[in-house]
Amino acid sequence: MYKKLGILSLSVLLAACAAPKYTAEAISEGDQSQEITIVEDNATREIFLDSMQEWCLDTAHKCSVVRDGTPPKESELTLIYVSRWSWDFKTFIADAKVKAYKNSKKVGEVEFKALNNQNSTKWGNDNKRIMAMMDLLFGRLTVSEAQSKMKSGEM
Repeated sequence: MYKKLGILSLSVLLAACAAPKYTAEAISEGDQSQEITIVEDNATREIFLDSMQEWCLDTAHKCSVVRDGTPPKESELTLIYVSRWSWDFKTFIADAKVKAYKNSKKVGEVEFKALNNQNSTKWGNDNKRIMAMMDLLFGRLTVSEAQSKMKSGEM
């Protein structure tokens, strides 16, 4: 009986550990700006850039997009992103990262990871997950709030 309970507990623990996760270092208020430059990543699906631009509109930020490979401008808040999708009966964001730069230094970073395993929470609303990454980066959402929304099926 104890052996079965131990195995069941271990499998529940492993499934919880394998759930999608956010990590974030929010941009400080002093480094934030209403004007943002986004460096397009040609290798990432269009939905990522589209979601970032939608977030800009929703939060009244003026966002301009520059071509892939453009270096960050010193005085501007510049976002550089990359993402990779995976497939398990349908596609999902496997991992994504957005880094923020200003005055030649990194001022913030957010990362999302979803392992390709048996945990069904890897599938979700890509747009909402990307928008949550932006909220995390700008301190509008905490990691625990984002994790809670993901667990509840909100994103």
